Amino acid sequence: MHARHSILLALTLTLAACSGGPSSANEQANAAPPAPATNPAALLDPAASRIDFAALAGRWKVVGVAVAERGVQALAKDDPAYMGQLLDIAAERLSWVKSKAAAGATLSDQCDGPVTARQTGAAAQDYERQLAAQTKALHITQPDPHAVECDNGQWGPEAAGGAIILPAPNGRIAMSWYDGAMLLLQKT
Repeated sequence: MHARHSILLALTLTLAACSGGPSSANEQANAAPPAPATNPAALLDPAASRIDFAALAGRWKVVGVAVAERGVQALAKDDPAYMGQLLDIAAERLSWVKSKAAAGATLSDQCDGPVTARQTGAAAQDYERQLAAQTKALHITQPDPHAVECDNGQWGPEAAGGAIILPAPNGRIAMSWYDGAMLLLQKT
């Protein structure tokens, strides 16, 4: 029985040597290292977990308004109350430029000390469901929601937890706003 195990061991070693793997010490040293194990926590990019308002600083013009496809709507697609309105973004403040009459638009919010937090997991899925029609209308195929929080003041509908900002195609941003609307903004 002992001889049989020796033959099987020799056969196994011979097959392993013929398997095409590195056979010499030189080949083994030059072989590609195995891929590192993926750590799910390492996939979070801390720099992308917040939106840098300083990088977005300037005036942003509303160039589109998207609304939900169903239910009672206070606003319409590309609602004139918001079209052309200007948002002033700075590292220390978000505020609307109140130079244009805006009957029906909510432009009184001001946010001092704005920060965002990327929404992940169940929160991100909830926003994706709630805003599906609006993101589809604005051609946002991979929503990446960031909730806006203020040191002082308010930004967006309090009942909805405030505004959500999403990167949009062509260097634009989208922002959830009052009455279920999503505003598409382009830097001026």
